[in-house]
Amino acid sequence: MKEYISEADARLALRSIDDQRQQVIAEIDLPRWYWLGLAGGWVLLGIASDSGNPWLTSGATLLFGAVHAAAAQHVFSGRHKSGKLSVHAGIVGRRLPRVLFAWLIGLTLVTIGIAFAVNADGAEHASTIAAVFAATVILCGGPTLMANFRNRIARDAA
Repeated sequence: MKEYISEADARLALRSIDDQRQQVIAEIDLPRWYWLGLAGGWVLLGIASDSGNPWLTSGATLLFGAVHAAAAQHVFSGRHKSGKLSVHAGIVGRRLPRVLFAWLIGLTLVTIGIAFAVNADGAEHASTIAAVFAATVILCGGPTLMANFRNRIARDAA
């Protein structure tokens, strides 16, 4: 015996599926602690650089790189915004880590350019000033970058 569903029930079921898909896509993100830690680490690197001590600068750079590499290994997939849900890799795709890596390389180059420009202008603590600019970009631009990424996934899923 076949069971038939009405057109209204079918529409309701499809709407429910779409709502659940949107909830899953909303979970594609990096945890807030990542953006805060990245911005804070960037500022600390700027301060270390302005100290004039090459050992401190080198040590801070190595420590920042190691901590970031360990964290990025887990969060760059975009699948672990919170402990509530781990998004399937097939939904996120492989593009996100490349986008984030390219964004961070670009931000590094911009930070260096700003530090050189501020230093050429004669300001003290050029690295710290440039790092604060970068931290602001991280805190505002990082979540915006992820929102754009989620929008693209939602558009592709539709």
